[in-house]
This record gives sequence, structure tokens and C-alpha cells, in this order.
Amino acid sequence: MLEWLWMMKSEIQFGLFGLLFLLSLLRGAAPERLLSGTLLAMFLADRLYHLAASGSIILHWTDLGHMGIDLAVLVISFAVALRANRIYPLWIGGAQIIAMLAHVYRLSLTEINRFAYDMMSVMPSYIQLAALILGLAFHMSRRKRLGSYPSWRGSFVLTPASDQNPLHGG
Repeated sequence: MLEWLWMMKSEIQFGLFGLLFLLSLLRGAAPERLLSGTLLAMFLADRLYHLAASGSIILHWTDLGHMGIDLAVLVISFAVALRANRIYPLWIGGAQIIAMLAHVYRLSLTEINRFAYDMMSVMPSYIQLAALILGLAFHMSRRKRLGSYPSWRGSFVLTPASDQNPLHGG
């Protein structure tokens, strides 16, 4: 049973991201839909990349296709994390930094343990899965408790509370 789970871990994770995307469409707001769609697209892009490249495109022991996919996910997750009225996107972005650093590390060093590279590039997706599950669950709970609330942070406009900031002479 454990062997089967280990062999099917990628397909199980892909299925979970697919279910989370569908649940986000039904119960989530814009940040949940964007992040779940991005993480599902990451898996789809990986499969398409390996089909199109008939394997992998390697430069200096680094998989360039995976690096490109991870860079795109990093940009999107950071954009969402910086504007979303949520905390969990920061975890998703932080995990993506680790995945990106795996590629940078691999490019910069000739001697690196292949297992370490694989773990640094693959394990963050499990952190992202957990963060997305918890984030969506908390969003649904908060929406049930409070009703509708803003998905995005407002602009950096002074509010009455910040007018009294002693640093600004007020």
C-alpha cells in the first residue's frame, strides 16, 4: 500500500490541486482561485513540457523547463501574496522561493547532491498544497462567520488612525 502511494504521489497531488481548484471556483474568492489555478497550471505545464521536450532540457545540471515553470509560479504567487487580504499566500510564495533557489543553487555549483536538488525543487509543492488547503478552509470559515469581506488589501492611503502617527508630525 505504501509503495503504491509513493509511486502515485505525483498523480495524487495533481488530483488534490484539481479538487482544490474546483472548490476554489465554488467557495473561494479571487486569491484562492488565482493561487489554486496557478498551482494546478504548474502541474499541467510540467506534463506538457516533458511531452514537448521528449524528456527534459538540461543546462549545467539544471532542468530549464522546471526552472521556467517555477519562475512563473514565483512571480504570480508573489503578486497575489503582496495584494491579498490573506496570510497563507505568503507561505505559498515562501515555499516557491525554496523551489527557485534549488535551481539557482544547481546552476551555481558543479557539485551538489542530486537528492538535495530534487527535494528542494519538489518538496515546496507539498507545503503549498497544505497552505492552500488551510487557506481555503479558513476563508470559507471566515466568510460563513463574517459574510463577505475584501479579498485584496486597499491602497496605501492614510486612514484616520494613521493620521496620528508621531513619525509624520501629526
